Amino acid sequence: MSEIQAQSVAESLVADVCVDYDALLPQRAWDELERALAALRDAPHDRNGQRDYYGAYREFADYSHRHGSEALAALRHWRADRPDSEFPALLEAAYWTSWFERYRSTSTVDQVTAAMWAAARTAQDALLCTVVRMLERGGNGWPALASTIYTVAALGEPDWWTRWLLAGERPASLPAHGASDEIDELLAPSGAVEAVREYAQALPAQLPAVLTGEALAWRRAQDEDGPAPQQYWLRAAFALDPSALEAAVVYVCLRMPRWGGSWEEMLAFADSPLCDRFDEEERNVLRFFAWFDELEVDDSAWLEDPRVLRHHLRLGQQLLERPLPENLRGRVHKYLAYLEALNGRIDAACGHYAHSAPHNHYEEWALVRAVSTWCASAERGPWLGKIAEVNRLVSAHGAALYGLLSLNGWAGVQRRPEVADAWFERAVAATPDPSSVPSSPFNALSDLADLYGSAALRPMWLKAAELGDASAQFRCGALFADEDNDMARAIEYYRLAADNRHEVAMYNVASLSLIPVRDGEVAGAQAEAVARDALGYLDRALARTEQLFAQDTTEFNQEQLERAKDLYGTVLFSDWAPLSARQRALPQVLAFARQGRFNSMVSLGWWYGDKDLAAFDFEEAVYWIEAARHLEPDSEYVHKLRAYVEVDTFFGRMKFASAQSKAKRRGFPGQDDAGL
Repeated sequence: MSEIQAQSVAESLVADVCVDYDALLPQRAWDELERALAALRDAPHDRNGQRDYYGAYREFADYSHRHGSEALAALRHWRADRPDSEFPALLEAAYWTSWFERYRSTSTVDQVTAAMWAAARTAQDALLCTVVRMLERGGNGWPALASTIYTVAALGEPDWWTRWLLAGERPASLPAHGASDEIDELLAPSGAVEAVREYAQALPAQLPAVLTGEALAWRRAQDEDGPAPQQYWLRAAFALDPSALEAAVVYVCLRMPRWGGSWEEMLAFADSPLCDRFDEEERNVLRFFAWFDELEVDDSAWLEDPRVLRHHLRLGQQLLERPLPENLRGRVHKYLAYLEALNGRIDAACGHYAHSAPHNHYEEWALVRAVSTWCASAERGPWLGKIAEVNRLVSAHGAALYGLLSLNGWAGVQRRPEVADAWFERAVAATPDPSSVPSSPFNALSDLADLYGSAALRPMWLKAAELGDASAQFRCGALFADEDNDMARAIEYYRLAADNRHEVAMYNVASLSLIPVRDGEVAGAQAEAVARDALGYLDRALARTEQLFAQDTTEFNQEQLERAKDLYGTVLFSDWAPLSARQRALPQVLAFARQGRFNSMVSLGWWYGDKDLAAFDFEEAVYWIEAARHLEPDSEYVHKLRAYVEVDTFFGRMKFASAQSKAKRRGFPGQDDAGL
């Protein structure tokens, strides 16, 4: 594989014939958008390619996911400025598809809330209205009908639509799908409620002919309980474009067993008269999804069984023997690379990646797997550079990876540092939520830092931090703290990440800010202000970490929660902390101790046992000493604390024993038998 040219974003857009919505829509460059979309619409279908008319439609759905209602507003400006254009209506369907997918989510049915279902039905109403208005204008918007197939498979058709289609009862208005604050909150960002109200008033008196012609005649002869409603929409798409293979792919994928169909049904569909329009290779595209569904494992835990792993490796090799287009063959290689990596055969995995790289778009998680495998390999071949090149305009992760490889000249990509920053900018712009560490495209490249050292990734992290990526901001904070010993810069970047909802950064701002107070570098009013600010970040760290722990009880979240709670205790019992800060920490430490937390009990013992404080309370100190001792009788910390509080005289020991008795009668947190 020859050296991969490192191109700028602008050069890549020209080379890949991409519709750059991010650049063109804000500029209202309607002429450029029209030309690009018309060229894709009129181009021959390329079964091996991935940048086609349907691809451009789906890319706008992704754009809508990132930009929300701004995308819909841009389309309305476009329609007002170009009233004869068919494209705003087509992309409006992509907009509602994006919201439908967000509301329905990829969760299993039992995890979709009633409010999410209601919002998804509202988005489906908006999509159907948009499709009707689009077809009334005579546009060839078959990609929008492919989206409709999916919504019908997921929800069925709404009653108002079936009455209009099958009985000719045009709706005067569209019903709401429930009323609650949660539904309102979900629908507000999309503008769906207002849009559906507006669309309902503008529906035509009659449905467009493409929806009432041969497709409807076929449907009337079918059983409505089966997949007929979905196939009706496919037949309508074929009426617009007889070679709309992508629409057939959407349909056949929705007949997988998980959707109530079967592999046998999928294969029979590919052989049916409806698919006579396709040649044998195109029919193999449809068959592929039944073959591949047998290969792919839903629960990765099954692959921990070596017998299951070997079986699926054999299935994959058998599938490669079938006649397939290169992009689908590459998809098999991509999955086999994953299986071989699990099997510990890194070189074999790399061989599969090399076959897949020129042909496939990679999901975010698949790209992370590829990076991890490449870093673990001995040869570190150019296939990773090819993956980056193919995916650079497709996803945030692809853009970030391509930028980093161009910055350093890794994985067969030409070293051209001057183009890297624009790719990092594109990656951040393509990230739906830059504050989310798990979805950060820069966090996904951490294995490369482990391999080459953090210095090689520093320019990327600095640029991404400047652009607002929380993961990169945190990384920069760690760089300045751990490698440069520049605590001022470290806190600066940690503060950026903290203000971007990064819970560990919130904790780090709190703990690092308190160091100058502890070391006496600041005092008086300045120390009070620093401590007040630090505890503000600690409060935020606690609240955010508790929120995350409620969602995901991982060991990491548990440890971070404990660190935050311990820092409150440190502030409470440390004599270097300003009194106001210690008093502010007290309610939190009390709450933790009452929940049965050992470290917090010890901190309270030191606080109440300090005779130099106005808060000194001997009996309260003994109570928390005994509560801690009840949890950990042999703790060295408790022994030291008791030695500090108990006066080593006869009367001192008698006084302590009396307080012990009172403490036991009072009962300890979490100890039902404490008073026995």
